[in-house]
Amino acid sequence: MPLVPAEQLKRLITDILERVGASPDVAGCVADHLVEANLAGHDSHGVMRIPQYLDAISAGKLRPDGRMQIVAEASASAAVDGGRGFGQVIARDAMLLAIKKARAGGVGAVSVRNCSHTGRIGTYTRMAAQAGLVGIVMVNSGGGGQSVAPFGGTGRRLSTNPISIAAPSGGPHPILLDIASSVAPEGKVRTLFLAGKSVPPGWMIDARGNPTTNPADFYAEPAGALLPLGGAVGYKGFGLGFMIDILAGALSEAGCSRPNPADPSDGMLGIALDVQQFTPLSEFKQRVAELAQYVKSCPTAPGFEQIYVPGEIEARERERHLRDGVSVDPTVWEQIEQACSRLGIRAETST
Repeated sequence: MPLVPAEQLKRLITDILERVGASPDVAGCVADHLVEANLAGHDSHGVMRIPQYLDAISAGKLRPDGRMQIVAEASASAAVDGGRGFGQVIARDAMLLAIKKARAGGVGAVSVRNCSHTGRIGTYTRMAAQAGLVGIVMVNSGGGGQSVAPFGGTGRRLSTNPISIAAPSGGPHPILLDIASSVAPEGKVRTLFLAGKSVPPGWMIDARGNPTTNPADFYAEPAGALLPLGGAVGYKGFGLGFMIDILAGALSEAGCSRPNPADPSDGMLGIALDVQQFTPLSEFKQRVAELAQYVKSCPTAPGFEQIYVPGEIEARERERHLRDGVSVDPTVWEQIEQACSRLGIRAETST
């Protein structure tokens, strides 16, 4: 696989996005977000999204200059419109607003509508945790992007509807949960499909409702579907995804899953809790650190070397990729090279 140093890859993506109309600050924000997702080991939310974004810009579905506008506001809340801008920029600004409101009153909640793909939502909860707050973010696709079957069903009815929660830890990195309410996000299926690999058992069903490990079944016609989180108790993941559709979609006016929806347009709810207005931050961090230490002290089951707390694996992956470089799927790199050729940019790797 092509191997690219992280900073070099960020500069390349920034250059691409500036050439298609993004301002330097917007292009830099999106590039940083995508490469950071690759660094954390979540290639499904990384630079593989660039061809998707370029197509959306060409089709007029994504505005490189789109910015957040506040449409309703109270002391502890706001509703904002994303102007069809880059989701990474709109979600960042919405979370900054939630943090500002939490600083003033303990809690801040901001809903977002009319926003393009928000990417890896753990980025936004991490912002809060690094500022000494607890962050909670949930996202739907505004009724579009349906890819998940309800528990007991065979057809697509929900998006993957992720949720992230992050908290200050007292350690080198925050405690950070970032999960889809489905067994896996669509991007991970796409990553395996592009690589010519099978998906793990239990991720998917084909159009007839039969279990499958062939990612091509997801993109076939008729199409298969992802399964809700939980396996035999998938009603738990389904219930979680259903409620996220309400909180991220109905509350924001982005919309919920429905027949014949418009193109995907992310709805989001971002919540920030100022720890210091509930309990001293130092004591909070100590309690979190003690919890993590206690859980990690658990004896390991056969086949496991150690216990990881949420966000720990991603932090280690980031250190490794910063040292060794970011591996980019050959098909994705070829698509990026093609885009660079059209835009008059030279794409280089270290290998």
